[in-house]
Amino acid sequence: MKIFVGTLFSGENEFEECKLSIKNQTYENYDHFILKNLPNKEAHVTLFKSFIEKSKQYDILIKVDADTVILRDSLFGEIVEKMTNNPWLDVFCVGIYDFYTDSIINGIATYRNTVKWNFEDRSMFVDIPKVSNDRYLYDSTVLAPAAIHCKNPSPFYAFHFGIHRGLKSIQRIHSTSHWKIIRKVQENFINTGDVRLGLAVLGSELVYAGKFRKEDVDYTNSKAKNYFIQHQNLTSIELIKKIQKLQKLNWGFLPNNIRQKVLRQIRGRIEKRWD
Repeated sequence: MKIFVGTLFSGENEFEECKLSIKNQTYENYDHFILKNLPNKEAHVTLFKSFIEKSKQYDILIKVDADTVILRDSLFGEIVEKMTNNPWLDVFCVGIYDFYTDSIINGIATYRNTVKWNFEDRSMFVDIPKVSNDRYLYDSTVLAPAAIHCKNPSPFYAFHFGIHRGLKSIQRIHSTSHWKIIRKVQENFINTGDVRLGLAVLGSELVYAGKFRKEDVDYTNSKAKNYFIQHQNLTSIELIKKIQKLQKLNWGFLPNNIRQKVLRQIRGRIEKRWD
């Protein structure tokens, strides 16, 4: 199998390590394509369209984001073996270790060259293919963890991560898993005191406070950067106080699952921030 390796870059600290971990793969029948500094939707559409246009040249697409560092040199070979031995399998995802949640999350995705996407979809979930569940497999134990996600994120990237996940957690569909991720990030922040984790939680809480919409996610939009500048020097204690204040003002007194439902309806449906 020949592999189309796709990487989307928007200033991630891990980019050089990501490229090196790809270069070191013992399975060498691949070409690495890098897209830099495009808006989120445009970047994904460009990547997937490029793969479709070259479907006669490449058997599979492996998407390795610029914030992801592969942990072992044999991974591409292992994925090729899986796809070869399971011709029914169109999309294969392997779990990766995530810095933010201190857990295994859905990570590196592989797509067969027959897979299609709905490029007219305007939702936040820009990388969901048109594939039935019986042709999809997620591996969280055998090949996982395949990589480290956000091994060393910058404070701004962490803040932006929180905004992105926060917006996903109030969408009409696919919201619950992202809500759980934010809750895990908060637990990790309380346990470690890492300011970057606090900034990620703060980003999500600013979403719940109504400060951000879907169009603010792109790195080409300056709004997130402007908000980050206002909070970049906060200590972990100051971040906790800021987060707690925002939560109290935005239905944080409700049980966790009820709070999400309220936020989805108000910030999502009523204020037209969801798909």
